[in-house]
Amino acid sequence: MMKTGKLMASLVAVVALSGSASMALAQQGYAGISLGQVEVKDFCDGWSGVDCDDTALSGRLYAGGFFDKYLAFEAGYRYIDETSAEGAIPDLVSAGIDASYHMFDSSLLVFTPEFGPVRLFAKAGLQFWRQDVDAKLTVLSESFNGSEHESGLAFRTGAGATIDFTESFGLRLEWDYLQNVGDDVLDNLESDIHIFSVGPEFRF
Repeated sequence: MMKTGKLMASLVAVVALSGSASMALAQQGYAGISLGQVEVKDFCDGWSGVDCDDTALSGRLYAGGFFDKYLAFEAGYRYIDETSAEGAIPDLVSAGIDASYHMFDSSLLVFTPEFGPVRLFAKAGLQFWRQDVDAKLTVLSESFNGSEHESGLAFRTGAGATIDFTESFGLRLEWDYLQNVGDDVLDNLESDIHIFSVGPEFRF
């Protein structure tokens, strides 16, 4: 698993570095930061009598470049905060599980013509993910803790809009869809992820 994870990470890194080299030749570069709300589908499915939260906050840093007016390439890093499930039988046993994510991505973006200060776009690419899972079990007064890390490669797509305030500054709103992210040993830990985010974008 470790060798496979390193191979997939290397693949995304090669794609990102190739894109970075292409960005150096791009007509215009850009960079931004976004904050968003995440829904991890399937995470809460099948839990009975458990408090479960399949939503989390996410932040992303990214940079890219336009090859022409309509086509761009970008790479980014995203962190997704914890989703969690907890359950207990009072005074006897309690258990909980948390999952968070680190992600490195690379994507091609296709833009529409300008509608005043607004441009729409669609994107598709690859996502290298690392899932960190922490579990805790307490039986009477005895506590047991464990953690696991899994990684893999996933398809990503999405759509959004940019709103220009000046030639060098704008606002970006977007939806991301990440497919089959997480450990497939447990069905609840392998999920499709939806992210709605917004943030400033700078062009240079």
